[in-house]
Amino acid sequence: MPCRPNLFRRRSLLAAAAAAAVSCLTLGTGAAVAQGYPERPIKIIVPFAPGGSTDLIGRIVAKVAEQKLGNPLVIENRPGAGTMIGLNELAGAKPDGYTIGMVTSTLVLQPLYGNTRYDYPNALQALAQVVVTPPILATSAQSEWKTLKDLLAFAKDNPKKVKYGITGIGNSSHIGPAQLARAAGVEIEPVTFDGGGPLMTALLGGHVSAAAGSPVDYKSQIEAGKLRALVNFGPERSTDPLLKDVPTAKELGYDAEIVSWTGVAGPKGLNPDIVKKLSDAFVAAMADPEVKAQIEKLGSDPVAVDAAGFAQRWSSETAKLKQVVAETGILDLVKSQKQ
Repeated sequence: MPCRPNLFRRRSLLAAAAAAAVSCLTLGTGAAVAQGYPERPIKIIVPFAPGGSTDLIGRIVAKVAEQKLGNPLVIENRPGAGTMIGLNELAGAKPDGYTIGMVTSTLVLQPLYGNTRYDYPNALQALAQVVVTPPILATSAQSEWKTLKDLLAFAKDNPKKVKYGITGIGNSSHIGPAQLARAAGVEIEPVTFDGGGPLMTALLGGHVSAAAGSPVDYKSQIEAGKLRALVNFGPERSTDPLLKDVPTAKELGYDAEIVSWTGVAGPKGLNPDIVKKLSDAFVAAMADPEVKAQIEKLGSDPVAVDAAGFAQRWSSETAKLKQVVAETGILDLVKSQKQ
């Protein structure tokens, strides 16, 4: 009997030692995996068609980030369903660091509309934000509308006759015009496309009256004299020489303001050391003068926000955008289309 307590203590100590050994082994294995990462090419899912703003930005940034990582970053386009096809594939990917993706503001917006397979802000791991872009509304340079005032006057006299192209119901390209229509008291109707490339083809072909989205998708055509930018939905005018004369909706007296952002994310459950490696690589890429120059030339503003800062943005914008989509009727529109 006297020796039982000692035996009990010895067993407890042995169990604790075994648990500690397993913990150390696990931590050591995780650190070793992260240290050797990446050992092969990394897939980047782009939830838009080739040729659009997110696709172009992804290719510019990936070219430099892969030099930091030491292995290729391979773009794979997965357009459709308002980015949900690509986001679903990303959220469901194995969290080993070999599948990541370009993400935009729709990551926050889509769960607000319901019926998503994943709650993306919670199902994905933020890695880095690389761009912020205020959407614009543009029309053909041959159209009768020289200014936003002209377009709104026509829309007031001709309800629902103005059809404007967007890259997805409920995304930032839709929110700006919807806010504008509400503030101006006009009825204009959105037409959706799977990416900036197909949308541009439709706009130049006269299949839609106007289009809203990233200046990246329009700048070359504006410069060529084929398109005319009517309004900027950002908080202030662009510093781009080609777009600096385009007024903001706010300065024209309309309560319509939205910015789109683009970044990189991975599936939830990534090793923290892998998260840091990826975040550092993309943040470093955004410090590259050539990357910044190329993105500015496209018409977007380059930024360098790490994983923690990018995750904070997801959180802070959820409440704000929830109110906006309810007030503009976008939430009801999305729900009606899903019935």
